[in-house]
Amino acid sequence: MSRSASNNALNLWTEDVNPTRFFHEKVVEAQERQKLKLSENVEFYVVNLLCEFVRPRHGELAAEEGDCLALILKRALESPHGEQVLLFRRLGDTALYFSGFFQESFANKCFDVGYYIGMGENAYGQLSSLMRRKTSYESTMSEIYREMSLNFGKAVDVLMDVSEHTAGQAATDKRNTLSLYDAWLSTASEKLERELLARGIHPVKVSRKQTN
Repeated sequence: MSRSASNNALNLWTEDVNPTRFFHEKVVEAQERQKLKLSENVEFYVVNLLCEFVRPRHGELAAEEGDCLALILKRALESPHGEQVLLFRRLGDTALYFSGFFQESFANKCFDVGYYIGMGENAYGQLSSLMRRKTSYESTMSEIYREMSLNFGKAVDVLMDVSEHTAGQAATDKRNTLSLYDAWLSTASEKLERELLARGIHPVKVSRKQTN
């Protein structure tokens, strides 16, 4: 949810902590708090995604790519099969990480978190199709990416929870109600709805399309 959460996570590399065990515990706790259950494949993928993004260089590259998902998508669509797999994975992973950890940053941008979620769902869906081959490994990965596409919103809620409980309550409290409401309008996130209700706001979904 905040860059302080990411910085705290980066410090794991310099401490005597097993990142896989640490993030698995955080992901399991987040699911319990949010009263949802990810499939084994999605849980495994989210834990490994977090382990990858706490690597300093990977985190820096992700920050650089956060605002240019469309460029990654363009490159993926224009690339041969092997490169497409790598680029669509980078697109999906970046969209998922930013949707979960940096939602407050969308307030000053021309796009919202819904854009990132749509890009991520589509990227994993494309990966599922690209990996639908005859080998056992490719079939397994195709199924994992299919589940990631279908459960993208749940994965975002889990990442938001992990972010908040990594950064501490102060970072959570700093997010203003308008930002929460706008993100809820874009995502219909059950987690964000509960946060709004806790602040005395009863969110109402309205269409953003203009009516005649």
